[in-house]
Amino acid sequence: MRRFFFDPSSRNGDKAFLSEEESRHISKVLRLKTGDEIELLDGLGTLYHAVITTVGRQVEAQIEGVVVKEADVGKSVLVWQGILKGEKMDTVVQKCTELGVTEMMPFQSSRCQGKLSRIQARKKHQRWQRIGQAACKQCLRLQSIKIDTPVTYTESLSKKSDDNTILRLLFWEEEKTTHLHDIPNIAKACSLALMLGPEGGFTREEVEQARLSGWRTVSLGDRILRAETATLSAVSIVQYLAGNL
Repeated sequence: MRRFFFDPSSRNGDKAFLSEEESRHISKVLRLKTGDEIELLDGLGTLYHAVITTVGRQVEAQIEGVVVKEADVGKSVLVWQGILKGEKMDTVVQKCTELGVTEMMPFQSSRCQGKLSRIQARKKHQRWQRIGQAACKQCLRLQSIKIDTPVTYTESLSKKSDDNTILRLLFWEEEKTTHLHDIPNIAKACSLALMLGPEGGFTREEVEQARLSGWRTVSLGDRILRAETATLSAVSIVQYLAGNL
């Protein structure tokens, strides 16, 4: 059965109102009609069975009941990601969604290729949100990934800086002594934050700045990985060690 997202704040009783984008997909692409059954995701972990009652610019659906409600999603894993060029960032957003990342925080550091204007950043953010939602539907994930608007590197370090329950790990190719197996706290941490740089990596100044903000540098081994490969490798390994896979 087809799945669609809706904003739970727009719900009126058992009536759900879908966004313009989801409504267009239903009416123009899939050509669904009044009376067709669908499933609705509220992005908070609940999946509903619903029936379309109005087709048009804004699709309305009658919620018939709860199909499933996600219980404990495990440890939160957040990813601070240096913005990658072109489709690489799209791939990272998609795969991190599939791997169960809770939240992504894109940032622009000194070695990011090209600087985004405010308009470009907004368009990129909207695109990443669409990719994240599509990936949620594809992998049958019930809770939406949260994707923050792009910020500067310095601004990213202030994100959740007052949360002492987060174990912060910065993956750096020049770290030679500390590996993931040297950090036993992963399994015990309430939540984890992973920071990975753009194609050019981090400068030493950026690494020192992160260390002063509570981040611990860690290595993924001797091989030099592509930026997108490094992110997906780090997320997969940490999710396993955290007990989420």
